[in-house]
Amino acid sequence: MKKLRLFLVMALSCLILVGCSTNKLSDAFDEEELKTTTQNIIQMLCNGEYDKIEEISGQELIDAGVTAKLKEVWEPIEKNLGEFDSYEKEAVVGKDNQATVVNLAKFKNGKAQFTISYNEDMKLTGFYIK
Repeated sequence: MKKLRLFLVMALSCLILVGCSTNKLSDAFDEEELKTTTQNIIQMLCNGEYDKIEEISGQELIDAGVTAKLKEVWEPIEKNLGEFDSYEKEAVVGKDNQATVVNLAKFKNGKAQFTISYNEDMKLTGFYIK
């Protein structure tokens, strides 16, 4: 339970970063690469490839047990949403040495919003599903 709280706090922090930030993306990031990487991560999630997501995660997420937490959170959501259909909207914002991509994805039975944050090494620093 403690690890789940840590994971949720990190995700909420990223969401606040997106909501409060008006800063443009740092030159250290490529917007198209961020969008493509985020779409690839969403596909990994849909395919149950949690270990691949862990491989590109930052140490804080690994220490928080990102693989187990994603599986625990995603599987019930996926059952309700059904099969992946398409991506509807994407937004990229930056602040300091972080970049956050918000992606709205359409599924057979609904939509899900993914908020995924990266450091300058393109390692995941936050992962939130709404």
